Amino acid sequence: MIKPANNILIGIDGGGTGCRVAIALADKIIGTAKGGPANPTYRPQKALGNILAAIEAARLDAGLEPDALTNARAFVGLAGVRDDETARFIATGLPIKQVSVVEDRITTVTGALAGGDGGVAAIGTGSFIARTSGDDTQYIGGWGFRLGDQASGAWLGHKLLRQVILCAEGVQEHTDLTREILADYGNDARNIYDFSNGAAPDEFGALAPAIVAATGDQTAITLMQAGADYIVKALTTLGYQVGEPLCLTGGLGPHYAPFLPPSYAANIIKPKGTALDGALLLAAQMAPAG
Repeated sequence: MIKPANNILIGIDGGGTGCRVAIALADKIIGTAKGGPANPTYRPQKALGNILAAIEAARLDAGLEPDALTNARAFVGLAGVRDDETARFIATGLPIKQVSVVEDRITTVTGALAGGDGGVAAIGTGSFIARTSGDDTQYIGGWGFRLGDQASGAWLGHKLLRQVILCAEGVQEHTDLTREILADYGNDARNIYDFSNGAAPDEFGALAPAIVAATGDQTAITLMQAGADYIVKALTTLGYQVGEPLCLTGGLGPHYAPFLPPSYAANIIKPKGTALDGALLLAAQMAPAG
């Protein structure tokens, strides 16, 4: 196994669905791993446990000694980190002395634009919209499922279940998608009620693939269009100008491309990197401990 070194970099990206860890030595990634949900908003201890397990798996993948990561530089971007207390809880729980824990917005934008200008719509289990111009990056969203996360997987899943309830009660007309979802709950709206009262964002988000896959279904089209309209409104609020690069990131982001106005869709570029790449880049910018 490789012995400890003070030039090891660790990048960590985590959200409501899972987390990823990469360990690099200089410019070369030597170990990677994936883990479970890592949004500390609702289940902080579980999130920390999942991150620790992924770090250990990445260490083994890299062939590093057990204490090799102690003096590494680690940058951690997690959905749901909105205050210093949460950041400290994660940082002090990691077996690494030099750690920076922030919300995942900065790692996502840094990875997607690689330091350049443009807009980013990061749509996964949660969501946020960003625009970078020069040295200034501004954000909209990232307030979590209960207050925001418009267009996200959790938001889509929640809105879908609300629509299913309306259809089950005869207020709205069923489509194939609402019938399918109702059948998944035993054709009993009370089962949806029981589920929704205790469901976490990632559980609502698990319904999003069914929406994406329901091509041509009016319920799915309406939901996706509502999400796309929010993306456009948020970008406009941030001062996004047509012609600037636009990255649609996250598991759901690219699926909104067909629902955006042509003037926006024409500017879509592939992200230059992932949030994990951004985390490694930001880890490299951390000054080594004296």
